[in-house]
Amino acid sequence: MLEYLTAAAARMVEEAQRLGRLRGAEAAEPRDLLAALAGDEEGRAYRLMVEHGVDPAGVVSSLVGEGSEVGSEGEGAIAGISGALRAVVALAVEQARAVDRLHEAGTEHLLWALVETDEMAAGVLRERGLREEELRGRLERQVALETAPIPLAPEIKPLELTTPGEGVDLARILDASANRAREGLRVVEDYVRFVLDDPLLVRRLKDCRHRLGEATRALEGEGRLLPARDTAGDVGTHIMTGSERVRENPRGVLAANFKRTAEALRSLEEYTKLVDPWLAGRFEVLRYDLYILEKLVLTMVGSRRTLAEARLYFLVGGGGTLRELVWLVGEALEGGVQVVQLREKGLDDRTWLSRAREVRILTAKAGALFIVNDRPDLARLAGADGVHVGQGDVTVRDARRIVGPSALIGVSTHRAEELERAVLDGAGYVGVGPVFESVTKEFDRLAGVAYVRHAAEATRLPWFAIGGIGLENVDQVLEAGARRVAVGSAIARADRPRAAAAELRRRLDAVWESEGVALS
Repeated sequence: MLEYLTAAAARMVEEAQRLGRLRGAEAAEPRDLLAALAGDEEGRAYRLMVEHGVDPAGVVSSLVGEGSEVGSEGEGAIAGISGALRAVVALAVEQARAVDRLHEAGTEHLLWALVETDEMAAGVLRERGLREEELRGRLERQVALETAPIPLAPEIKPLELTTPGEGVDLARILDASANRAREGLRVVEDYVRFVLDDPLLVRRLKDCRHRLGEATRALEGEGRLLPARDTAGDVGTHIMTGSERVRENPRGVLAANFKRTAEALRSLEEYTKLVDPWLAGRFEVLRYDLYILEKLVLTMVGSRRTLAEARLYFLVGGGGTLRELVWLVGEALEGGVQVVQLREKGLDDRTWLSRAREVRILTAKAGALFIVNDRPDLARLAGADGVHVGQGDVTVRDARRIVGPSALIGVSTHRAEELERAVLDGAGYVGVGPVFESVTKEFDRLAGVAYVRHAAEATRLPWFAIGGIGLENVDQVLEAGARRVAVGSAIARADRPRAAAAELRRRLDAVWESEGVALS
């Protein structure tokens, strides 16, 4: 939800989290957001308070105690976000997107949502002079202005769909295109729902389908399209190519219907310009959203195919000689590791690349995947299967420009928002953790087993639980829903690395087998 906020609004939510932590709360509440808005002198919400008779300084003083000044540097620690605050943000986003699908919620929308949903915040503002009806009316007038239809030039007269001749012909085109778009989108949604079984993408597709329904209903009006339908007389129903009669597999059905829906939306967009230019813009936004969904869905399909059998992921590097590295990787592969990630710190690029090429040879012989950590440039030069990036590294988009369209890109995630963002950015897989304390890497905070459970429910994009996982606790991770794990010291520091890898693989295989997944 936070990705739909303007930069200023997102900053206010972060400030609210900081204020929540300063008053000792585990989660920021609406009161913290109100204090943040009242302390932001450059924000729209601040100006609205002043315009409507509220003294922002008085609001701050009533909400923030001594030593917790709004905007002060502090130590940067932030709290979580409470359910009540999430509801405020959700309402603000809903109001902003009523203007347009791509409209971001600003600080003024957050202020309005606070007044509408939180009695305490509304009470504080009333005590300091807020005239609620004036504020509500101001924002409603703003929405009405922004959502007004695009005015036509005086010389342009829109076609009337109910008139004989050209109007009826246009109605036939729009009716057929609307049907194709609805049908194609439903076919796509069925694949994502029943084949991929992915909640996040199903929600996105349902939203897209509902918005398509709203737009087509607005276009159809009081039965303007249906009377023009002439299925029996449509010459196109009797003409069909060979490729339209055959689909090789469910993925072929998916791809074909993405294309079919996009083509139908383009037709709706172009021909609706003759009737209602503003409504045509809605079909344009839907078409662009569909392009994004097509990429996300097909990326997930490809990743699931590439990682279909991958369940044990080994992170190696960070010391030792090349001979030791080669021996360790070889032992891990013999023990059943299916993905190897090379991590190196403090090496010059030439040595780094030389080691990466050696590991590439070993993994290729074993039929395993090879991933390079952090460095998409070296991943490409070494011929790796992909690259893994963290939250502070290059973005998925920039990594893709370097490693190419077919390489895997993994992303480390530590909380629910990062997981959703990685999926929407087009990651090929994600790391979920850190689950436990690690002997090889220090973490500021642990995501814990609870985050593993969340990932198991939230996405079907391949993901690996990571962070301090070993033979002593892997069963906890599996019970939480993980079916893939990434380990480092559990193999690298074991007395017998091959045996340690084999035992981890055995436990993973047992879970897969119990669920009826074929083992390689």
